[in-house]
Amino acid sequence: AVVSTQSTGDTGVALLDMGDSVPSVVRFMQDSIVAAGNSSYLMHWGLSGKLKYKVTSKLESIKDISINSNVREQPVLLAAGTPSEINVFLDLGYLSHTVPFLV
Repeated sequence: AVVSTQSTGDTGVALLDMGDSVPSVVRFMQDSIVAAGNSSYLMHWGLSGKLKYKVTSKLESIKDISINSNVREQPVLLAAGTPSEINVFLDLGYLSHTVPFLV
């Protein structure tokens, strides 16, 4: 969900349309919202609620995302999920590495 200001000045809630995916994790990153869930996609939304881009991971579903936003020039995004892997996104627009881990 995205909190938005309506024309009346009231605060409202808008839901992000993620198609067939059900969001289970949402993170705020600078001027974007990153959401993921029961699909292989990471959805990058603008603060207005408009989809900026969708990135494919190698995961069947994404359980958690971590973003190192301390480095403004090139933030690193990690996505963990099923199967037991961590996908590393050095550039937020494409998958850089996949690292298996033991549960």
